[in-house]
Amino acid sequence: MLWIGPAGVPLSCKGRTPLEGVQHCQELGLNAMELQFVRGVRMDDEYAKQVGTLAKELGVKISAHAPYYTNLAADDDKIVQKSIDKITLTARVADLLGSDVVVCHPGFYTSLTKKETLKKAVGSLEAILQYFEEGKFKVKLGLEVMGKQQTFGDLDEVLAMCQEVSGVVPVIDFGHVHARTNGGLKTTADFQEVFDKFEPLKMSNWYTYFTGITYSNGSELHHVPIKKGDLDFDKLVEVILDQDYDVTIISNSPIIEHDAMFMKIHIERMLERRGVGGGPVQHEDS
Repeated sequence: MLWIGPAGVPLSCKGRTPLEGVQHCQELGLNAMELQFVRGVRMDDEYAKQVGTLAKELGVKISAHAPYYTNLAADDDKIVQKSIDKITLTARVADLLGSDVVVCHPGFYTSLTKKETLKKAVGSLEAILQYFEEGKFKVKLGLEVMGKQQTFGDLDEVLAMCQEVSGVVPVIDFGHVHARTNGGLKTTADFQEVFDKFEPLKMSNWYTYFTGITYSNGSELHHVPIKKGDLDFDKLVEVILDQDYDVTIISNSPIIEHDAMFMKIHIERMLERRGVGGGPVQHEDS
């Protein structure tokens, strides 16, 4: 099963509210939407339940992204605690939404060594998962693979954290991987290697991002529309279809729903060429 949608309420959605965003995604033929709490969580419990109920009724898989400015491995414990608070608050709302995953940024390097940074992050994740357990949350915590050399959270570091802390899953941002490897995702084999990296986790479903991206010296510069980047979406789709992966693909391009539709159309064309009927982004109730 493939789930495709925008990172945030679609730009073309007139009302710009999460409820209207879910409705708009369904009308566009998309079946996923990520709510982005970039600068803080401003959604009360009742409204979160309403959004989750509508999403379920319309067959749109809803997810959430915690505030961007978090660092689970800072050398300042106050920063770490504030980060934990932001993530757990988002997770509480995500659980009320009925989300499968709440995504967070692991952080960035400070004065600690890489080994110390990983150890600090693992301790922070354990504290977060303790909160999940106490709240009986069903949502999983997703760690996003980051796109700059100075940020903590490359493929190996995300894998290490997921192996250390049960209940934590990888979130693969293919634009970030492409930037961090200085344009390394060129062939289907390159994309397959990314999935294979996490084989020890025995993943049954994947949460991913896709966008065009510019980069320099192994670090991302800007997200750009898919057509303006050199990252080949079709190569990713070939791997997904060949392996029959269950994947959520969130468009985090500047033209979020436009590129989500672009991806949907490309997948449908590739399925047609393979002689496979039906659309790739059927809804949960279909």
